[in-house]
Amino acid sequence: MNPVSTRGPAAQTPFRPERPGYFASHWRGEQSLVRSYWVNNILVASPLAFLLTGLMAWISAKGDSLQVSAIVLLIGVPLLILLDTWCVVGGWRAAGHYREDGGSGLWSFLARLTLGLGALQLIVSVLFGFLPQVGSFWQMARGIDPIGQATLSLSDDGRSLKLEGTIGLGDGERLRTLLASERAKGLRRIELSSPGGRVREAEKMAEALKKHGHSSRVVGTCASACTLLFLAGEPRQVMNGAQLGFHRASTGTYNPVIDELANQDLARIYRKLGLPEPLIEQTLSTPSHSIWFAPRKDLLLHRLIPPLPETLAIDLPPIGSSEAEYKDALHQHPVWEALEQHAPGTLAAVATRVRAAHVEGASDQEVQAAAMPQLATLMPALIGGSDAVLRRRYVQLVAEQLKSLKAPAKRGERLPCRDLLDGRLGVRQQLPLPLQVRESEWLLDAAGSAAKSWRAKPPSPLEMEVLERSVGSAAIGMLSRLWADAPDAPVRDGAASCDRTIALLDHLPSQPALRRDLVDRLLFQPR
Repeated sequence: MNPVSTRGPAAQTPFRPERPGYFASHWRGEQSLVRSYWVNNILVASPLAFLLTGLMAWISAKGDSLQVSAIVLLIGVPLLILLDTWCVVGGWRAAGHYREDGGSGLWSFLARLTLGLGALQLIVSVLFGFLPQVGSFWQMARGIDPIGQATLSLSDDGRSLKLEGTIGLGDGERLRTLLASERAKGLRRIELSSPGGRVREAEKMAEALKKHGHSSRVVGTCASACTLLFLAGEPRQVMNGAQLGFHRASTGTYNPVIDELANQDLARIYRKLGLPEPLIEQTLSTPSHSIWFAPRKDLLLHRLIPPLPETLAIDLPPIGSSEAEYKDALHQHPVWEALEQHAPGTLAAVATRVRAAHVEGASDQEVQAAAMPQLATLMPALIGGSDAVLRRRYVQLVAEQLKSLKAPAKRGERLPCRDLLDGRLGVRQQLPLPLQVRESEWLLDAAGSAAKSWRAKPPSPLEMEVLERSVGSAAIGMLSRLWADAPDAPVRDGAASCDRTIALLDHLPSQPALRRDLVDRLLFQPR
């Protein structure tokens, strides 16, 4: 007999189809439109997409933690693309199912429209913001700044630091270290020639310069982030032929919100460094792909640079100072600095002369005049190497100088105008201040444009014939001794020697342009 089973019939388990997981159900569009759209897209995908563009903007504008940020981008962007694809596809399908189940066609359409626009924004950010910079991000991830670094060159005497090239990652710390070093303890100025670079690094460099109190000087083109370093100096100079350029910051994200935030930060830095509001407004209105070079008149108007000194006089250091101190004082004068660029070694020679006169107890006027003989050695090449317009300006200036020094002739006394023509340099201190100012301006322009190699050529027979028919052969060399440095020139009686020269110079404006250019050149031709 079989034992009676106390157990009932086997329980029948009903068939339950396996439910897809959360990610799969969204991908198939099986979740509600509310959850697919508002939760998965708006609360998840959109903030991540905004974070991506913000991170790229931060790297472009600031440059802090460059390596870590680049690694995050290289990993995060592909993940974000996958996430966004999942969100958009699932939301799109959910919107279709919502419409098929009798939902509002309007809501279905609007959901798909916004999903499409969101996807388009990500595609644009990736195509134009990320993909073109993948190579750069890869370099950054390896600790290399793809834009490079600036070159910092300290002069032999340790008084001048030249910054050239693009400002890149680590330059702020490099500059701080250099400024704190023993070899830079005598540093007086920084010379700038840079197209710009990373704003955050330039801000760090500006803070370091401001702390140490160095002067700044633009010697080439200083643009974009480089202008922060210029503003950090005091006093500031923009050398002849140099340019100071401003424009909006660029984040490279093609996101106007991110760009605006970056430029608000740039405006904050400029205000902190003392850039006037009109120039900040001009900067922010200049597109990042363009550049606005600030005119010298604007820099003078807003007192960003001092006006050109009226004369060639310099601020003399205390008696007993080293020759380097005198040379540094000459470096601060834009005309002498321009002459040094034209003829290297000029400032060393002038510093030696001026210091010697100062130590010997000469008057301030005599000390300043000690620089003139060195200038006299440069003038033939400056005049001869200048273009026709500059030379014409100088001839007109000489005519006015002669007239200002003309005086009634007294027997046995020197005529100041004749002394000027004979090359007695001391008489130049008698010139009216406006004429000294004009000569300083001319020297600045001539030093920046005159050819460095110049050799006088004797006039050709054809030129001699033209000269004979116009003003006479006596014009050759009439002004050739203007800078002869001849303190012992003999005394000449009578005013005719000055009158003749003045009359000829006054007659030149009536000559045809080509003939006048010839005469202007031959006036300074050595006989």
